[in-house]
Amino acid sequence: ELVWGTKLSQMESPSSSENNSGLNISPGLPVAPPPPMAPLPLTPTWEMLQETTARLLFMAVRWVRCLAPFQTLSKHDQLLLLQESWKELFLLHLAQWSVPWDLSALLGCPQARERLPADLHTATEIKTIQEIMCRFRQISPDGSECGCMKAIILFTPETAGLCDVQPVEMLQDQAQCILGDYVRTRYPRQPTRFGRLLLLVPSLRAIRSLTVELLFFKETIGEIPITQLLGDMYYMEKCANGPP
Repeated sequence: ELVWGTKLSQMESPSSSENNSGLNISPGLPVAPPPPMAPLPLTPTWEMLQETTARLLFMAVRWVRCLAPFQTLSKHDQLLLLQESWKELFLLHLAQWSVPWDLSALLGCPQARERLPADLHTATEIKTIQEIMCRFRQISPDGSECGCMKAIILFTPETAGLCDVQPVEMLQDQAQCILGDYVRTRYPRQPTRFGRLLLLVPSLRAIRSLTVELLFFKETIGEIPITQLLGDMYYMEKCANGPP
């Protein structure tokens, strides 16, 4: 077990006392799953999914806010990385939340289809989301693996417009190396597990942000640009928690 820095319980919301595996991949870098929600019916409804998405997005922003290494980057780079990775982070949180259920039918229901353009590209994206959820359920990553994957996604040095690429690249390399070491130690009988986890990342990035917005947030945020909302949520969270 690798424990670097502060305890996970100090990083999660006050309502969460669970420490799924106790792995911190860097000082102040929490990797536990989102705090447990209230018990849900066996099969979530479309309405329940819509109500949950805003909470999952907030959890994703809070997770980013709690990363001490992230706070060492410039404010410009912090916001840019969040705006460029929010969609993947949200989908990962959604995948974690939905592990007990199969959301494939729900994502293909009439309520979902009527929110999206009726074109082949969008239909392919919905199929990709369904496949991601299915693969996630099959692999069933633990909290430490999910945390490393989120860090790999967040710290993307290829993000256009970064002021300082080097620390972002270093943090992504660190997250990827630790994920590999962790998987080999924790799951020695699953030699393909590390590769299967990494292959989820390009699938997540293949989904357009607009598709995620229309499918999951149209009813909850209306016409507010998601990038504006992310900035407001991030800096509101920083203000509420004080300096890191």
